[in-house]
Amino acid sequence: MVNQGHFSNMDLGPAGRMHEQTFNEALADALRARRKAWREDKDSVLAERYGVLDARMLRPDILVMSPDIYPVVIEVEFGKWPAFADARRKLGKRLAGMSLPVRSAIAVGVPTEIRSWSNKYLRDHLAHPSSLEMRFALLSSNVKGDEKGEVVLEGKDIQVWPEQGYVTGTVEDLAVLCEYAAAPPALVSETAGDIAREIHALADALFVSLPPGIAKDIAGTLGQHDEKQGLRMACCIWLTSLRLQDLLAAKSESLMKSGLRPITPAAHMSVLESTLTIGGILEEWGKILEVNYGSIFSAARASLHYRIPSVTGGDMLNALSRLAIQVAVLRLGNRVDFAGELFPMLLDDREETAAHYTLPETAELLAILAVERLSMGDWSSRDAVAALRVADLACGTGALLRATYRCIRQKHEAAGGQAEDLHKAMMESSITGLDINVLASHMTAAGLSTTEIETEYETDNIAAVDVKGGRTGSLELLESDQITDITGQLARAATNNHNHEKPVNVEVADQSQDLIIQNPPYSRARGDRKMFDVTGITEKQRRRSVSRLNSIRGKLRRDGNEMTNGQAGLGADFSALADRKLKAGGVLATVLPLTAAKAESWEGFRRTIEREYERILVIAFPSHEGAMMSADTHMNEMLLIATKRRESKSDDEDARVACINLSAAPTSMTEAYWYARLVIDEGIDWSVEGSGVVHGFGKQIGSRAVSRVIRPGFPWFAVGMQNHHMAAASAELMLGRLYSPYDASRWEFGLELTTLDKVVEIGPTHDLIGHPRGGDGRGAFTFDEITPEVYTVYPSLWAANAKAQKSILTQPTHSGDAAVRDENVLRGMLAYRSDLFISRNLRMTTQALAAARTREPAMGGSTWTALLSDDGDVKAALAIWLNSTPGLMLRTAYAQITQQGRTRIQVKALAGLPVPDFAADSEAGERARSIARERYDALAELPLRPVSYALRDKNRSRIDEAALEMLG
Repeated sequence: MVNQGHFSNMDLGPAGRMHEQTFNEALADALRARRKAWREDKDSVLAERYGVLDARMLRPDILVMSPDIYPVVIEVEFGKWPAFADARRKLGKRLAGMSLPVRSAIAVGVPTEIRSWSNKYLRDHLAHPSSLEMRFALLSSNVKGDEKGEVVLEGKDIQVWPEQGYVTGTVEDLAVLCEYAAAPPALVSETAGDIAREIHALADALFVSLPPGIAKDIAGTLGQHDEKQGLRMACCIWLTSLRLQDLLAAKSESLMKSGLRPITPAAHMSVLESTLTIGGILEEWGKILEVNYGSIFSAARASLHYRIPSVTGGDMLNALSRLAIQVAVLRLGNRVDFAGELFPMLLDDREETAAHYTLPETAELLAILAVERLSMGDWSSRDAVAALRVADLACGTGALLRATYRCIRQKHEAAGGQAEDLHKAMMESSITGLDINVLASHMTAAGLSTTEIETEYETDNIAAVDVKGGRTGSLELLESDQITDITGQLARAATNNHNHEKPVNVEVADQSQDLIIQNPPYSRARGDRKMFDVTGITEKQRRRSVSRLNSIRGKLRRDGNEMTNGQAGLGADFSALADRKLKAGGVLATVLPLTAAKAESWEGFRRTIEREYERILVIAFPSHEGAMMSADTHMNEMLLIATKRRESKSDDEDARVACINLSAAPTSMTEAYWYARLVIDEGIDWSVEGSGVVHGFGKQIGSRAVSRVIRPGFPWFAVGMQNHHMAAASAELMLGRLYSPYDASRWEFGLELTTLDKVVEIGPTHDLIGHPRGGDGRGAFTFDEITPEVYTVYPSLWAANAKAQKSILTQPTHSGDAAVRDENVLRGMLAYRSDLFISRNLRMTTQALAAARTREPAMGGSTWTALLSDDGDVKAALAIWLNSTPGLMLRTAYAQITQQGRTRIQVKALAGLPVPDFAADSEAGERARSIARERYDALAELPLRPVSYALRDKNRSRIDEAALEMLG
């Protein structure tokens, strides 16, 4: 993919035979063939048509305007540069006879040599979407045209993507870009905010006007304990259902025959004129449920309580119907994730459940990369594509499933298939989505249904699953091939089915899925956060669920499953579930916290991925604080895509991980699509180790590295390293070699690498040592900060102090007093005193020390962990090495980077930190210790700059010289 800068002096190239108008008409015909809606409505893609804009002197080259999306103008120019000027002139202009302004315009550049082609030769090329590359840039504006369709836009009113240059692509890429452009992100967010405010207001009004007990009943029907949140959920479900009712009344053949009424007339009436009643709506939804759509309308019908007063119910339904029509009038199409936009605005317990919905651009990027991996011999075959099995077992509002379904349809259409023929089979048997939230599963089913609203289906596998009564939601599938569907039971109850007491099950057999795509909850028991602490669950029920999960985890471990251990949280449990349900050759595509790449608690997960999967790809956006891929997580995340092996990796076979570290996460679905194209075009070769830069959008946007796993479960050290030279140097350090990217030179260490626990004994955690005064009371001692007037009997290097801790030799920070009466406990902690410490939480931008020493033995603390050895020379060598530049690089590669500029190492992970074997009983070991003994005193009190300034720190360079000398 080529990206160039845009300039005002656009070179049109030499004149040729083909007129631009001829090309535009051929391009419009090629676009029309790419999508069903465009094929069926010949006026949806117009070329060279006068009078389509109120500004009649402006004729768009191509106008894309199907009934359900915003209009998009395409402007074409022969030559090197896309038609920026022409595209800019069309923004803000209004369509003739309509209130819709042009918010998006695509500038296209076409190779000059096409001018010499014949019309037939051009059309033959355009009929094969991959055979002709063009250049694209997207211009957008949120400024509406005035009554005459005239508006003056200033530079600040127009957004250009990419900011520099253009991207290259095919006719299919242009079709996709039109669909993205038709749903401007700012308009979507603005609309979602308006809807959320309306729902909040309606729910509040409903809460006030309902007789006692009804709000509680409605909330309970939806599995909610909080009445106001339950009413917000209900209003959102009713709104979605009214909108779908209107679509089905116009599109569904059998429902039109059954007399299903649209809501459109009622939406335009006043409150007094409105004929919408609870009884009437329940009757209409009953007609729909007779066809099916149970996962959508069952919860809506069950929660539309018969005890709601008729006037209150009529007013509420009338308001929701008008809101549904307003959404439809915006013509934002089914690409919009209103569900995901609304979800965080309506629920209050997302923090407790760690249920953070996947950002639409993340879903698009992950889905494209995942679908590209699927083993599909013939994408044009309807039967082959319909036989795919795709699941998200923590689906939320369905962003990942909708994006995946879109990608599958696009691949099918691009290969010559008819995507509309897929819908019934995909809904009934291909797609599975489970979530613990009824609103989420409802929105997932609704979003998938609108993809092909006129195609009916009889059943689906979108369900809400229970965490009450000692259950664990989807994780029950770790011990079963099927799970109870709450919404299925609601559907039977809603249709007066006498068997509604009998469980309705969704089946997900082991080794059955071609693709599992997920953004699982990350929650784990920590601090005030409790597992399964969700709205509507009692403490007794929560404890039963925790006990049940622990039982499941125990059985998994006994069966040899290493993924789940209780420390990594639910993300690891859902990974184990995905692994169990995937077939050989299937694809795992998941969003995970960045700690999954490096944390000790995720070691079993990494071992399993390395052993059971191939073509392991990790994508991270580590360059800024909170590089989130999910809403409101406030933590760095990563994408993992891997293909399940048909046979486990042999012990003598290397495992390799490819990492792509991008400088920024995609900010729109358009950008996500081209990010995916960039990754695919990289053509990663997992058999060859190496690193390099990633270029896109006219600039360097990140780095890539393929690295061999040092040992099973070892941290995937290249994840998060923006500088590919550092990734290459770190890879060599892990193998006991120094590497200079400057001239590609390598030097073997004179000492073998080992792990920290083989050189020194690692002291206890601060939880055992003690606690600051006023803390939680854990440990043997209570600590106060040292002051000049206090005589310290039990000193501790407890905390980091960037201003005071600037040289290797430093002072204790706290003084301890006995917190327990058991002298054996006190003596046990005092036995772990040392004069060498390692920092477990190093802020590289402000702190200078990765290791420190004190003049007298002290205890460790929350930041500093004691390292014990009887050999003072070994301790001197480690103090020098850990503070040297190569030692810091090795630490950074090994440690977690959960926040920008901070490396953390869990206490258990300290044991595996790679270090030279300074305790070796060899000539090289003795030489290293001798040099450390000679050089330490001169280095111990040198003031050092923060770690991130090591390159320009002359004193750090002196430490480096000693470290290299110790290595020979």
